[in-house]
Amino acid sequence: MTVLPRVLSGLYVIFSLLFLTACGGSDKTEDATAVAVSASTASLDIGFPERFSTISATVRDANGELLRNATVQFSTDLGSFSATEVITRTTAETGRGGSNDAGNGVAAVRLYPGQSAGSATVTVYVNGVQTTTTVTVAGTAVEPERPVPASISIAASERAIFVAGVGQMESSAITVRLLTSTGGAAQDAPAGINNVRVSFVTQPNGGELLLGTQASGQLVQNTKTLDVATTNGVATLTLNSGQLPGVVELKAEALDTTGASYSPAIQTTASVLSIASGPAHSIVFSYPIEAGIQNMGNGTYRREGGLLVTDRYGNPVADGTVINLGVIDSVLLSNRAPQINYGFGSTVTDGRAATTANSATLTDLSNALFQSAVITRNNTNRFIEAQDRVLIFNAQAEDKSRFVAALPTQASSVTVNKNYLNTDTELEYLIGASLLGMQVAGVDPAKEGLVSGQAVTKDGAASFYLTYPANQDTISTGCVSPNLDTRHSPRGSAQVFVVAEASGSSATTIDDRACFNYISPAVISSGITSISGDTVLSLEIRDQGAVRLPFLGFDAGISYGASNSGNLQVEVGHCLATASLRTDLYGQCELQINTSGGTSGDTATITLGVSGGTPLAISVTVP
Repeated sequence: MTVLPRVLSGLYVIFSLLFLTACGGSDKTEDATAVAVSASTASLDIGFPERFSTISATVRDANGELLRNATVQFSTDLGSFSATEVITRTTAETGRGGSNDAGNGVAAVRLYPGQSAGSATVTVYVNGVQTTTTVTVAGTAVEPERPVPASISIAASERAIFVAGVGQMESSAITVRLLTSTGGAAQDAPAGINNVRVSFVTQPNGGELLLGTQASGQLVQNTKTLDVATTNGVATLTLNSGQLPGVVELKAEALDTTGASYSPAIQTTASVLSIASGPAHSIVFSYPIEAGIQNMGNGTYRREGGLLVTDRYGNPVADGTVINLGVIDSVLLSNRAPQINYGFGSTVTDGRAATTANSATLTDLSNALFQSAVITRNNTNRFIEAQDRVLIFNAQAEDKSRFVAALPTQASSVTVNKNYLNTDTELEYLIGASLLGMQVAGVDPAKEGLVSGQAVTKDGAASFYLTYPANQDTISTGCVSPNLDTRHSPRGSAQVFVVAEASGSSATTIDDRACFNYISPAVISSGITSISGDTVLSLEIRDQGAVRLPFLGFDAGISYGASNSGNLQVEVGHCLATASLRTDLYGQCELQINTSGGTSGDTATITLGVSGGTPLAISVTVP
């Protein structure tokens, strides 16, 4: 009972194989070994775009049998496999000989003439086998007339440019498109007719220009309105910036075949770009007169300062412009006044240093002191060191500020951290550092707190702060003549400078008005307020932080009583230590007062005052 099913199963397999063989073999693309191609017609005409040639590919296997269901790839270098769009590659499967296919082992596609005349080479490819046929495409394509515009668009290639003449991008291409209702290119105007008008709606009025080509072929420019012609519905103009920053808004209008406006008007307005200020060209320091100094309560004062930063035309620089800040409160070597006497030699203040373009050397043959110049700070000798700042006052902006690169190896020159850009002589310079404690920090509107050594502009302005020790050993450093200040050795080495430098060194300014200033008003006081004869008054002057103020000058005035019958005469002498009306090293003064003449009851008033402060009145009465 088990033998019969096995026999029947074997017969089923044999019948299946016989059936496949009878039906023509395999139906896999991988079995294709030969392909032949033919065209139903050898020529087409682009004047009849709906007509086509049927491209038929016949595929066979290794046994020469027609191969069904094989995928055939078709490509052409001219014409299209679609009557409505350009298709140059497509695929089709070979048929099984049914009524709805191309025939047993045959794949077919339709080739349409398209828009260009020539010889179309059609390539047929299947399983690594390919062949070609050609179809001639004759005739001349007739381009349908484009419809009139329904809308207009305007765009700029650059959304942000800079004012002219600052070495930055200062122009933008403006593209105007006339569009149909379906978004295609609208018709151009007849020959000689301008069909687009572009005009400024908003502009900085700094000399901005529109440039474009008119229908006549002439390149024209205008500061307000410009008429141009389109090509294939597109007009391209150029917008050049002027000398002022601001927003540019343009209006583009389509014109009809006579060059007149449509009714209703076909136009659009767009804010196409902004013109930014140029890079920093000028940096100006300013300090508030009142309430500009804050007592930090820890023995230090903080002084506020401001910066105004403009481009070469006086425009505020762009927000976010970074200004690098530095400070010097101790001068190690300089060839400008005041002269510094080191004991073994003195500086020569002839301002005759020199730089050479593409060289990192500052040379001063008059001052062979680069290796030996020494000052005393913190009870220690201090020579020129790497990272000390080198400032050249009358150099070009890009050469004003450098840093010492290494300890000087020559007596008459120093190497700086980067090359100088200009060859110059008769230069005034100094080399210094912050050795008395002054610090500089700036404001960045995008950050909380102060940023050390840096300020960031907003509306062309930036704020910075100088912080310094406030005691009688440091107060007023840089505020009084260096020749008067004996606290720091050698005399003349205590000078204060702030340097502000834009990124890229396009602008650099050195300011000498900063100093260890006191908090006004200063108060002058004495232990006595009345005298009757010759006296030496003990005075001291303090600021609002109670810091004694050394080397501060004051005024003296004398007024007499109404009668003064005895002709009383009062003479105000000098402070004994300074031989002038100026406090000493400790902010004090022993002031000599002399009287003569007068009779009993004669009076006078001595008024001692500091600028901006309340005067001290001392009464004089003859006993």
